[in-house]
Amino acid sequence: MSRFFPGKGGGRLRPRSFFELPGKGDMAAILAQSTGRRFDPSLILGPAARCSWGLPSVIACAPLRAGNPFPTTFWLTCPHLVRLCGSLESSGEVARLDAAVACDRSGWTAYNLLHARLRLMLVAAPQAVFLRKYRKSVWDVLRKGGVGGINYSYASGGGAKCLHLHAASLLALGFHPEKDRLDKILTPLYCEIPPAECAEHLKDRKETSHVEG
Repeated sequence: MSRFFPGKGGGRLRPRSFFELPGKGDMAAILAQSTGRRFDPSLILGPAARCSWGLPSVIACAPLRAGNPFPTTFWLTCPHLVRLCGSLESSGEVARLDAAVACDRSGWTAYNLLHARLRLMLVAAPQAVFLRKYRKSVWDVLRKGGVGGINYSYASGGGAKCLHLHAASLLALGFHPEKDRLDKILTPLYCEIPPAECAEHLKDRKETSHVEG
């Protein structure tokens, strides 16, 4: 986790350390990938991970939408992985993650706390002051929610919620309490043939690259 936290010398965590600003064609690709899914494009901050074809596979999202909390910092956009996660959820994978949470409550709490911190660092300083002073309930939602807004307190017994969230988080951050398990089940991680949603956005790419989050 040292990659995201300041060292002994202090200093603020820089939000762009875990995502990049959208490049040429990224926004069009993300919108195409999100066809048929309920998603607000105004939340897009930029790619947090890319697939083997160089297209965004995970995006970082703004923590607020019209002044209200948006809990999903990392949104899975890759159509291949979205479908794969849906299939795995149908086979009971969320229940398996829930069991893992119960066995390592402290590890999952730390991971959720990291997500809360990343979310707070995406709130502009003046807006953070306003929320803490005048909209404390909104600020509390932002600071107390973990991956995808999960209530991670010991008392709540909060679980994994959904596999899409954790796949996106792993790809964006590069680590996860259940990384070994996720690495095993998210196979194949990349598609051999780009789906229709992505294919047209590869036409102008002269070369492909694999950039991990």
